[in-house]
Amino acid sequence: MSPYDEDRINEKIVEIARRYNLNPGMLRDILIHRNRGMNNAQIADVMGINRNTVNKYINALNKMNQNDLLSLLALVALIGAGVMVIGALLKELLGED
Repeated sequence: MSPYDEDRINEKIVEIARRYNLNPGMLRDILIHRNRGMNNAQIADVMGINRNTVNKYINALNKMNQNDLLSLLALVALIGAGVMVIGALLKELLGED
């Protein structure tokens, strides 16, 4: 994955996070830890934040519209995996024609 692709992915995460008044970096990190199978208490411990903060973000994820949630999950998985992405899939997730 090129640095340009990572920048575009992060821009999309920022866009979605702002729509729900969430910190994009924290949202990304919580999702990465959640995808690794951690529970809220473990995430709070690893990140050095209050468990209530993690709960707030998880609750926000549960209330997101389906398109935003699926986009976030896919984008965070791409960052977490650090794999090469098929151009068409990346363009679709980023809303490019």
